[in-house]
Amino acid sequence: MSFQEEKRNSIKRYLLEKIRNEDIEYNIKTIENFGVSITTVRRYIKELLEQGILEENIEKRCGYQLAAQEYCFSYNTSDYLNEDKIYRSDIWPVIEKLSTNAKDIWMYAFTEMMNNAIEHAKAKNIRCRVIQDALYTEISIADDGIGIFKNIQNYLERECGYPADVEDAILELHKGKFTTQREGHSGEGIFFVSKVIRKFAIWSQAHVFVSGRYSEEELIQSHLIAYYTKLSSIGTMVVMKLENDTDQTLKKVFNTFAPIEKGFVKTIIPLKQVCPYGEPIARSQARRIVYRLEQFKQVEIDCRDIEFMGQGFADEVFRVFQNKYPKVKLEVTNANETVLGMIRHVNRSKSS
Repeated sequence: MSFQEEKRNSIKRYLLEKIRNEDIEYNIKTIENFGVSITTVRRYIKELLEQGILEENIEKRCGYQLAAQEYCFSYNTSDYLNEDKIYRSDIWPVIEKLSTNAKDIWMYAFTEMMNNAIEHAKAKNIRCRVIQDALYTEISIADDGIGIFKNIQNYLERECGYPADVEDAILELHKGKFTTQREGHSGEGIFFVSKVIRKFAIWSQAHVFVSGRYSEEELIQSHLIAYYTKLSSIGTMVVMKLENDTDQTLKKVFNTFAPIEKGFVKTIIPLKQVCPYGEPIARSQARRIVYRLEQFKQVEIDCRDIEFMGQGFADEVFRVFQNKYPKVKLEVTNANETVLGMIRHVNRSKSS
C-alpha cells in the first residue's frame, strides 16, 4: 500500500469514526488533523456515500450514519447445539473478511459465550444478533434461562453459607477463576473475553457487568436493550463489540494475565465498579473483595474514580489479607493521594 493510499484510508477511517460518534465538527477536525481542504473532505464523503459505507440520515446530528448490516439467529436447546458449528454456519460468513486479529478474537469470544448459554443458562431458547458496519462488529447473545447473576448467587449461598446478592455475583465475574461447574469448566471464559473485546457487557436481572469501554448507561440506552426486552423473557444477554481492524490479540491478553508457563496468575479489581453504592469503606466490603484472591499471584486493585477509602476497608485488604497471604502481590493503580495515604497508614500499623 502506497503512502498516499494509506493516508486516504486514514482520513476515511477518521471521518467515519467522527460521524459514527455524531461529532458535528467532523469537517473542521479532519481538516486540522490531516491538513486537507474542505473540498477534499467533501469528496471523501461523496465517495463513502457512493460505496454504500455511509448513508444520509437527517435525524442524525451530522446528517449521515454508517450503513450497517444486521443478522439474527435463533436456536432451541432441545436441539443438539455445538457452539463451534454455530460459529461456522452463522457467524463466520459475516466476519470472514475482517482482519486476522478480529477473526481470531471473534472465534474465541463467540464460542465461549455461546457455550455458556448452552451449558450454564438452563435456557430453552437462545437468540443471537450481529450488527456490522465499516468500522465495528457487534454480537449479542440472549437466552431465556435462569440468569447468570442468579446462578452465581445460588452457588455462593451454597458454598459460602451467606445470602449473596447481584453485586456479589458481579464481583466474582470481575475476579475470574469462578465457575459453578468446576468439574467441566475453569471459570476463565468471561474474564478473558471481557479483556480481549473492546466493549463487553452482560445484562441480567436489570443489572449490568461491564468491561472494556462500555459504560452501564451506554448499554442500558442501547437499541439492543430495546430490542431484546421485547422478547418474552431474558435470563442473560451478552453484548460484545470489536473493531473490524483491531490491533488487539489473544496472545497479548493471555500473556498479561495467564502466561503459558505460569497459568492464570493475575486479576484486576475495579473498585468503583464493585463498590457501586459508594466508596470502599467497610470491612465487610473488603472481605467479599478478597474472597478467593489467594488463588492469584498478582492482584491489581484499580482505584480509578475512588475519592476516599475507609480505614477498615484498607486494613482488611492491605494488612489482614496481606499478612495471611504474603505471596500474593497487591498492586494499587490510579489511586489519589488520599487513598494512598490510607494504604500507607495501615501498612505502618502492619510493620509496627
